[in-house]
Amino acid sequence: MAIDKYLMDSIIANEIPMDERPFWFDIKQQKFLHNIDTFYYSVKLINDFTINTEDAAVLHFRKTTERLRDKMGYNDSIPFYLDTIGENMNLLNLSYGKYYNVCLECPEYFHVFIASKVPPSASGFNSVTCEIIVQLRSYMLWMYGIHAAFEESLRYVQAIVDQFGFDISFVQENRIDYCWHSNYLVNPEKFFSIENFYKMRVDRYRGANYHTAKVGSEDYEIDYVSLGNRGGKCFVRIYLKSKEVVEQGYKAFFFKLWYFNGLINRYDLYCYEKAYVQRSWKYMTIARLEFYLEFGACEDFKRSCRAYMKQYDLSRKVSDAMIAFADFLTPKIHLVTNVEYQTMRKGTKSYCLLPVSDNRLKGAAKRVYDYLDNRPLIINYLTHDILRLVQPSGDSNKSRRDYCGFWSALRNTKLVDMRQLPEQLRLIRIYNRQLNKDVMKRSLLNKAIVFGIYTKGINNDGVMQDAMDALLKMNDNDLMNALRYKNKKSREFNPNELTGMVEENLTHDFVLFDKSSGAFYDDSTFLSDFQDGGVFNDDF
Repeated sequence: MAIDKYLMDSIIANEIPMDERPFWFDIKQQKFLHNIDTFYYSVKLINDFTINTEDAAVLHFRKTTERLRDKMGYNDSIPFYLDTIGENMNLLNLSYGKYYNVCLECPEYFHVFIASKVPPSASGFNSVTCEIIVQLRSYMLWMYGIHAAFEESLRYVQAIVDQFGFDISFVQENRIDYCWHSNYLVNPEKFFSIENFYKMRVDRYRGANYHTAKVGSEDYEIDYVSLGNRGGKCFVRIYLKSKEVVEQGYKAFFFKLWYFNGLINRYDLYCYEKAYVQRSWKYMTIARLEFYLEFGACEDFKRSCRAYMKQYDLSRKVSDAMIAFADFLTPKIHLVTNVEYQTMRKGTKSYCLLPVSDNRLKGAAKRVYDYLDNRPLIINYLTHDILRLVQPSGDSNKSRRDYCGFWSALRNTKLVDMRQLPEQLRLIRIYNRQLNKDVMKRSLLNKAIVFGIYTKGINNDGVMQDAMDALLKMNDNDLMNALRYKNKKSREFNPNELTGMVEENLTHDFVLFDKSSGAFYDDSTFLSDFQDGGVFNDDF
């Protein structure tokens, strides 16, 4: 571990005792973290799924799924039980592509898309279209590793196939995204400036797409560069992953993952958490001021921090003065850049795979195991022949130049099956839920205040009054709708990911008192009234 060389230029570094600095500012410099971030695979069935099929198993499948979907409303879901493994999935009102109109979900882990009908082949006979596509979600790939994630999802697919009497012909890769998260770049704007980037790039693409964002009144940041087309054989993009996580408001587990692997330090983590709750990248500047306000020593500087924070609350804008003051007090945040190759089946089907291991016993899934075994060779091909970054000067023939330092470090990253240790997995689960709870709580209070303005106009009521008015004045229809929503949302969480995080033996210390009637209400009262027919006043 090391302390950033720019740290000592900040005020906070000289105010925090020397023996405490490593706690906040230790970091692994020029660190890379590699994984497969997105994985789609397709399953070809032997059964005839064409429109005019007479396959009894297929007809039964269509009838069953149509009956279940008729019970669903828009954006709804219902449980779907798999007898052979004793597990529940969710049947969603969701489709993928042109044909895949049946979606089964294992919450937070993967989606299984099934086509109830596929087109015939060019010859007019059996279709060449795969009937099933499986999408493994990013969380599962980063927490459990590509092999474990694939095998667990295939277990569910096999259970679906067995339940309807289908037979699998083969399994093959559909889309795989290779990514590298890194804190290597201190100044991405300089590194990816058009002049510098075009001096370094050696690739098969014609142009590049840039996205920039305004910083202050005159500065900017380059937060996204892409090459190729999303639907092409290989689409490459390089972007600020840390910014994406903050602004999208999901995948908070990456913060803890980066921290465990040394890409960011505790100070960075503090600021990222603050900005994540706000879902605002520009709030990173304010988070740095908050850090000094909490841990700094100079009262004059703290007063200035409070003044700038108040100014931001009123204007929701970050001024040049705020940025300069944050730079004066605290070190720069370590940014996490992501280099990602999105590879599609139309390109990977032509790869010549070497027999690294004997996967004949894997049966229909042999192709996927062969493909994963060839990952080092595929990555070597992608990062050299598809796109590589070389020294910006040197040999007049750019293709003969050595890799630049960033690219050389990327290519030397260890290719391990990313799988978290049990204790790390537990901590990441808790962290992910807690941070998302904070986001939900903030959003809930904000909406309660807006609800109060809609119902009472501009008012001087306190926040507690607004919250009570929003949440406690409900009629029986409100409660029934809320109960249906709770049942739906409960199916969207994976019980395995909640293990160890639920507050056991939680006591309910509050009841509702109706001042007009003197009656007390609690959850059991509401349930009893529901069962008796829902006899309530309009509001209670």
